Amino acid sequence: MKSTLSKKTYEKIYDMLNKVEHLDYDCGILCNNICCQKTEPDMGIYLLPNEHLVLQKEKDWLSWSKHPVKNYDFPDSWEGETFFISCNGNCPREKRPLQCRTFPLAPHFGQRGKLFLIWETLTLPYFCPILYEQKPLKQDFIKNLYQAWQILITDPLIKDLVAYDTKNRLAHKSLIKIVYPK
Repeated sequence: MKSTLSKKTYEKIYDMLNKVEHLDYDCGILCNNICCQKTEPDMGIYLLPNEHLVLQKEKDWLSWSKHPVKNYDFPDSWEGETFFISCNGNCPREKRPLQCRTFPLAPHFGQRGKLFLIWETLTLPYFCPILYEQKPLKQDFIKNLYQAWQILITDPLIKDLVAYDTKNRLAHKSLIKIVYPK
């Protein structure tokens, strides 16, 4: 299965999320930008299908590699390889990948496939004060992020990923805290 989202769609989503911030200040001042620092050899994120089309020219601040999806935790519908990137700690905020922009929230499907944004439930190799203290996030950020995920899940591969992550989270249902919509 191939991704259906175009570079233009990703650019639209990036623009939509560039108009809002999750807090009134740069959250990096709380933790010294810990999520942007390579504290472990395998620290980084996976790009969503076709997201590399927006970031492919970004070499100064990103390290790129491809990983075979069969060796990692991805849905069965994902085939071949996916891009894994690491930041050098000096990323331009307007070019951050979607997984960075989404954090500390995550997309999650409720009953009957309704999309929700929840507090991220992954175990992290670092301490994020926003996540662990569940600091109040700006409503315009939450609403734009929800709209972005509504667009993203129109891609069957991304929808499968959200469904896959949702299924894995259900083993720890008590950790799921819905942020939007309530």
